[in-house]
Amino acid sequence: MNGSNKRGKVKGRLNVKRSMKMFSKAMKLMPGGVSSNARLWESAQFCPLYTPCTIFAKRAYASHIWDIDNNKYIDYRLGFGPVILGHSYPAITNAIRREEWKGTVYALDNELEVRVSEKIINMVPSAEMVRYSVSGTEATMHTIRLARAYTKKNVILKFEGHYHGSHDYLLYSTSPPYNTKARPYKQSMGIPGAIDEMVIVETFNNFESIEKTIKAHHRKIAAIIMEPIMGNASGIMPKEGYLKHIKELCDKYDVLLIFDEVKTGFRVSRGGAQELFGVTPHLTTMAKSMSNGFPISAIAGQEEIMKLFGPGNHAVTHGGTYASNPLSLTAAEATLNVLKNRSVYKKINRYGTTLMKGFSKILNDNNVPSLMLGHPSMFQFIVTNREHIYNYRELEPNDGGDLFSKIQYWLLTRGVMVDEDYQECWYMCLAHYEQKDASKTIDAFEVAVERAKSSHFKATRFSIPK
Repeated sequence: MNGSNKRGKVKGRLNVKRSMKMFSKAMKLMPGGVSSNARLWESAQFCPLYTPCTIFAKRAYASHIWDIDNNKYIDYRLGFGPVILGHSYPAITNAIRREEWKGTVYALDNELEVRVSEKIINMVPSAEMVRYSVSGTEATMHTIRLARAYTKKNVILKFEGHYHGSHDYLLYSTSPPYNTKARPYKQSMGIPGAIDEMVIVETFNNFESIEKTIKAHHRKIAAIIMEPIMGNASGIMPKEGYLKHIKELCDKYDVLLIFDEVKTGFRVSRGGAQELFGVTPHLTTMAKSMSNGFPISAIAGQEEIMKLFGPGNHAVTHGGTYASNPLSLTAAEATLNVLKNRSVYKKINRYGTTLMKGFSKILNDNNVPSLMLGHPSMFQFIVTNREHIYNYRELEPNDGGDLFSKIQYWLLTRGVMVDEDYQECWYMCLAHYEQKDASKTIDAFEVAVERAKSSHFKATRFSIPK
């Protein structure tokens, strides 16, 4: 990374010339130059003007990631949250090496499915039975089909700012314009208009509104699906008693409660957010941290509901060639073996708390009005004059995110990588604690805030090579 002293004499600017050259080539081969739109940085200060871009990774190990320009960063994106232990964590990579020679896909069951299911059922309060998929999108898609089959109702209630994957049924109001009046708000072209009638969108943390909606429409609502912590909206936490309030409404009005714990599962505690808050949903979706980054997801829930996935003329269809593949299950088993030790969470949370306190002090010392949101293992700061943020509409920063964008740039120059989107959290992993990255990160943050506030700020913009 570019050399500097502790107080911030940065030698040169961020150099990502090779990434930009590769991005130029990628744009000719893949729409947008990426395989996932979330990888495009739309407000990054170094991107070519008016052009979203992306940095190309070279490798990652422990708490660090390197790009193809050989810049080294402490990684707080961690693949959008899956890496809970650290990149290429030895317990996982060693387990994979022992198993990979046995094959990658069987079209048959394997013993790992049984062993991993037993671990999940032991760790997650709502889990009585388990089914596997590959991605979080698949897990939520199959889960709402299951809920509709069980309740014999069709409508799904979700919350503004909650993201549940990229399938048509839930791709509504995930990150709408802050001033839009549309509800539900379509986040993509190509979603049939008929699905609009199958979705109700509510405001998170509003006790009165959710109760009113459930009372009025419970005869057609099959399920409420929600992120117990808003992992896709800066880590907004539920108000005290809010999750319990929703569970009680669901039980009273014959509506299933689905916790989308794709991000919070095995991250905020051994048993996910449901263990942390003491509220057990009827169904749960999990992915990301359950395998330290290998592609696997799971649906877990009450036996009576889950059995509808079984065989028979009236069963709910669920399948997938790569579901429960042995390599992903091997990673999951090895990851859960580490995470069953609660001391892992104490270390991750201690590390995250240190950063949250350090960042808050720096922002306050620099007269930047802000709030720190989220859980120590996944958090974000928002530049705002508000005293609290409880829902998506309250999330908009005072300056539209301009200061955050500049801070992100200077963090990159100091060897700290965070997402350019303030709605995405900073993620912690065990390797951050083991590598003792806190002091370097806090020092980098102090310099980044000071430089971002400077009237002389000027980022290096790159042109797209021809």
